Amino acid sequence: MTTSDITARLRFSLFGGFRIEGRHGQVRLTGKRGPAIIAYLARYPGMMAPREKLADLLWSDSQHSRNSLRQTLSLLRRDFSQAGVAILQARNDTIGLDANAVETDVEDFEAGLAARSPQELEMAVGAYSGPFLDGFFLDSGPFDDWVASERDRLLNRALESLEKLACLVDPQSGLALADRLLAMEPTREASYRLKIELLVAYGQRDRAMRTYEACASMLKKEFGVGVSPETQALWQSMMSGGNVARPTLHLHSTTGVPAGQHRARPSIKVANFVNVTDDLADDYFARGLVQDISTALSEVSDYVVLSGFSPAEYGDPGDEPNIPGPLRARYVLSGSIQRSHNDLRVNVQLMDAASGHNVWAQKFDSRSENALEFQDRIAQSVVLAVTLELQLSNWKVRDKSPPGPPEVRRLVNEALMKYFEMTRESLPIAVELAENALAIAPDNARAKRTLSIAITVGVAFGALPWKAEQIERALELAQAAVRAVPDDEIARCILAFAFECSGRIEEAIVECRHAIDLNPSYPTARGDIAMLYALRGQVKEAIREAQEGIRLGTHDVIDFWRHHSLVMAYFAGGNDRRALEVARKVVRAKPDFVRGALYWAAAAAATGNKEEAIRAVHHCLSQLPYLNRGNVSPGFVPRYVMDQHHSRFLDMLSMAGLPDS
Repeated sequence: MTTSDITARLRFSLFGGFRIEGRHGQVRLTGKRGPAIIAYLARYPGMMAPREKLADLLWSDSQHSRNSLRQTLSLLRRDFSQAGVAILQARNDTIGLDANAVETDVEDFEAGLAARSPQELEMAVGAYSGPFLDGFFLDSGPFDDWVASERDRLLNRALESLEKLACLVDPQSGLALADRLLAMEPTREASYRLKIELLVAYGQRDRAMRTYEACASMLKKEFGVGVSPETQALWQSMMSGGNVARPTLHLHSTTGVPAGQHRARPSIKVANFVNVTDDLADDYFARGLVQDISTALSEVSDYVVLSGFSPAEYGDPGDEPNIPGPLRARYVLSGSIQRSHNDLRVNVQLMDAASGHNVWAQKFDSRSENALEFQDRIAQSVVLAVTLELQLSNWKVRDKSPPGPPEVRRLVNEALMKYFEMTRESLPIAVELAENALAIAPDNARAKRTLSIAITVGVAFGALPWKAEQIERALELAQAAVRAVPDDEIARCILAFAFECSGRIEEAIVECRHAIDLNPSYPTARGDIAMLYALRGQVKEAIREAQEGIRLGTHDVIDFWRHHSLVMAYFAGGNDRRALEVARKVVRAKPDFVRGALYWAAAAAATGNKEEAIRAVHHCLSQLPYLNRGNVSPGFVPRYVMDQHHSRFLDMLSMAGLPDS
């Protein structure tokens, strides 16, 4: 064997199945575990995975996993040696692949998504030849869950990239892409809306109306909801005979969104900042600041970021922007630079380009000798504030609690961003940041309610241990926030959740109803009261409120929680088949949401899907090994009010294999 053979590159095809191509043809591997190891390592070229992690990933239920891993690695080395290559690397207690000898279609796909021209983007999406590791099933809970999660993530990236491409090409080519989108994901409302817009632009209103009817029928059948406000507005425009604009770059975020459901990704234009003091040196600072903000916003997958136009190009608020259709932005971020000796002041504002209304504004002060540090701080603060403000705007909520001093505002915003990530890693960080904010401003209501919800959701995710004194503190913080600002619907919902965690369901319902009275369009209040009704056994009311919350939320980052309310209601009502269907979607959307996975296990057991129920319990235990029937409630899942509902839930978990203690 020559040196060139040993270092020859291998081409890994992970889309549409699993194949390895070498210089002399296809490389075939023995068994299923070996290809699974290689697929996992090839997905992250250059990564060195601990042997223990690989063993747990592929043999989670075996006491001889390390020995099985050694045997499988030995077979892999033999197979690669017979093919004339040596790409497996072992260092201490880790295993990896030689990054210089590996290339994958997934890597090509993701690298090409930053393409600027339609031709380049078309080449990138062409690499997506089918679902990730399609047909690859190992019957190992952790590995299969990882594959499912990657499959959904990459599918969503392919969908949003195809939609982007459809907005850049001519209508006829766009229609072909819209049909491909619907073939890939038939339950994606945004693809129907794109097709409707393209059909109207192509002069085919009759087909557009039929497409709308097909969309409405699909949503009712699959999710029990009506069309979104965006699709409804499109239909009304068609019915009135008005013009429907050629579709622009309405891309879609997939963070925390169940498969098949998406929300429009806002486009933000970062305009050039105005230097109002005419100091030429500050022009460089202004340009650098715009670049920093644009870069920071671009790193957040929730936005399409445009740059290079000044606010003046948008004209008056009601005027049509004088820029090409695909570059029109929903929001414009602009600002100004002022200097007084060595003191700098930066004013930043976010404007709704359609209405001309200010969504958010803030000023920042610093000394000019710390210009780069100042730029970084502003960019970070802008990303945090814009993300949160647009989330509230999407919910039609205005935060009524005073933000407090700049440092408190920054800490609270950072805490909320970590909270919305909702992982066992992010939630303790959210608690720490909120604690720091409260230490600076002990009376700040926004910091109190943020700390309260970070604690209670941290407990629900298993990120924090369930302790009575901890739950009591979260309750006291939320009550103080409500006393400070009684008409704050956000604080009311946070108080309701603290009551729920304390087992005080009736008081929680009162707070949720108050929040709905304050703002009937607040989806969180609807979803939370749905969960409370489910716990109380009011199945019809719970389903109605959950569906309304899903409709109002337009599939935002916590949409999975509202769908979980549906699961709880269906399970309480004995509709186990429907509970299982929705529970699967919840777990796909948020794999580390322990509550969701527990209901997945219970519903699978109740429908007789024993293997799936066992897999669901393995999924839970892989994340929280200490989980058992005795600490499920109140540790992770609130107790059903009626004994028969709660006993049945625990019995199904036992049937699924959850340990008793």
